Amino acid sequence: MPELSEELCELVWAAESEISAAVTLSRADLLRTCVVHLTEILGQLGTAEQLDLSVPADNGRERALQGIPLPAVLHGYRIGTQYIWSKLRAEADRIGEHARAALLDHADELWLGLDRYSEAFQESYRRTVAERARRSDQERAALLHVLLTGTTDPGRLADAAEGLALPRIGRFHVVVADPENELDRSERRLRELGVHSVWRHTDEDRIGVLSLPKLDPNGLDQALSGGRVGVSPCYERIDETFAAVRLARLTTAGIEAGADEVRHHGAQPVATLIAGAADIARELAERVLGPLRELPEQDRAVLLDTAWRWYQLGGSTTETAKALYCHRNTVRYRMQRVEQLTGRSFRDPRHSAELFVALQALRLG
Repeated sequence: MPELSEELCELVWAAESEISAAVTLSRADLLRTCVVHLTEILGQLGTAEQLDLSVPADNGRERALQGIPLPAVLHGYRIGTQYIWSKLRAEADRIGEHARAALLDHADELWLGLDRYSEAFQESYRRTVAERARRSDQERAALLHVLLTGTTDPGRLADAAEGLALPRIGRFHVVVADPENELDRSERRLRELGVHSVWRHTDEDRIGVLSLPKLDPNGLDQALSGGRVGVSPCYERIDETFAAVRLARLTTAGIEAGADEVRHHGAQPVATLIAGAADIARELAERVLGPLRELPEQDRAVLLDTAWRWYQLGGSTTETAKALYCHRNTVRYRMQRVEQLTGRSFRDPRHSAELFVALQALRLG
């Protein structure tokens, strides 16, 4: 057995460069693996015992933890399989015709057993890789949780930033998006722009911390597009992430449901204000627009839509009529109906402000 193991070890070591070049695997380790495998395989030949697959399973876990590439080790298994067959055939030839016939009679069983060895190794290897990936994801999620929820411990904060490959001083944005957003696509696009990002995905939203290069990259909004996306102001210290999360969330909440928009904090301050005081905003909308509830649903929708378009188009009756494909007098009539029902005039700045905030609150739900 030592002689066979040494010969097999030399074959694998010479044929597979990724094994011989691996820092985590020495030739002595490979030799021990050959001894264990050959002892187990040859020891079970000709017996009625169940094939013990713990040896390849243990090897799969060990090689996965060492980071040896799967194709490299599978190549080693193929070399081992061919080596065992060649040795058995040579021995059968030495003994004679009867031994050759016996070997051929049991060839299918032999190759099936060797295939099961390889399959057991692969299953264990892949399971170990998956376990490591899950642990890695859990560790990253825990580190990101520290940043997103805030901490007064500078040591924990520094460890979290280091573990996520984020500088403690730099240029950052927090991004909050709908949970349906295509995270993989956004991450890929951001990498192409030189932006490092780390993300947390929950049933409620996706939150990302973006580390920007020195110069603002062109196409940042395009990289993030795909649903409602709120972007915090740029900040310079990683310990400011917790505050930036709140601003990004409010910005996202200020975008109408179903919209496809990337909005930076401060671009629509009234919408953000409403999102930050949703209960009060709903009460205001009910107080100001409540009288319209008595109208049939279609009439109410027409009046509300006309008033909103009028605000969106800078208070221009002409542009509102064009947008709604109706006459200017029709727009005026609808606006007058809103004034009569709410008791507020679009010409009075205070009344107009109340109407605008109420309409915005209604649209944000």
